[in-house]
Amino acid sequence: MTTLPRLLRVLFAVLPLAAALPAQADYPDKPLKLVVPYAPGGITDNLARALADGIGRELKQPVVVENKVGAGAIVGTGAAARSPADGYTLLMASNGNLVVTPLITRKLNYDTERDLRVIAVVGEVPTVLVANTSLPVTDMKSLGEYGRANAGKLNYASLGQGNVLYLTMRKIEDDLKIRMTEVPYKGSVPALTALMGNDVQLYVDVLPGALPFIQAGKLRALGVPMDQRIEWLPDVPTLREQGLPAFHAASWLGIAVPTGTPPEAIAALQGAIKRHTQEPEFRRTFTKAGMLLLPPMDGPQVDAYLKADRERWGALVRQHNISVD
Repeated sequence: MTTLPRLLRVLFAVLPLAAALPAQADYPDKPLKLVVPYAPGGITDNLARALADGIGRELKQPVVVENKVGAGAIVGTGAAARSPADGYTLLMASNGNLVVTPLITRKLNYDTERDLRVIAVVGEVPTVLVANTSLPVTDMKSLGEYGRANAGKLNYASLGQGNVLYLTMRKIEDDLKIRMTEVPYKGSVPALTALMGNDVQLYVDVLPGALPFIQAGKLRALGVPMDQRIEWLPDVPTLREQGLPAFHAASWLGIAVPTGTPPEAIAALQGAIKRHTQEPEFRRTFTKAGMLLLPPMDGPQVDAYLKADRERWGALVRQHNISVD
């Protein structure tokens, strides 16, 4: 006679657990948000919108892109870091907002290593050192010779000290044993305009910005600070090929989520990103735009990639004691 009541008690105890299971299996069951801490336009925003569209189609829920701009990407990054870790807030991540900014800005109200987890690195945007065509140099060797013989006469365009472009130029100065004058600009377009007008003689830019002017003969590419030559400029040697220390200076782009996001949500997002980024049209679009698409990485590979990137830029920041606080 006691069997039925006992069975009922067991059934009532199990029902709440069973009811909770479909909620996890049904992720996502509402729209997601992708925070982009940069202004609309440009390759980062374009990639974010392409990823949002692809993730949305793969997971059958819309992904809303929110450009949350301010303070050199700190506003948007901080907002994502403080969001609920439920799988419904994503962040457009780069070594700008997740590596360099934390290295040079010590008064952040979030910790990128503690509060955010990068779940995918989609690709890298290579950089290139370009010169005004009137500068009598053609490669890194002649640039070093000219710079040492004309101390104080070379100016370079800069977008400020909180980015990989500035740090790469400081690395080039160190390796060539020359010193140049930094001239700040508020964006790549005015910097390139100044370079072509010979207001400055040199500039390290991301490939998509400089490539059209290199191809048109309006700028001269002196070298690419990458591990190997890049397909868009096959005749331009790396810095290492020109006798300088090997250096990998690229802006990587990927997706991060708040730390503590459920593993099943991360797995679903990673699967969606992997499938979408392997589509031929996606690859054609962003390869043409100047992005080096990377093979999909698992968690340990992403962690190792980030560790190497933090060490690379951290060494330069410490060497030059760079801080914007």
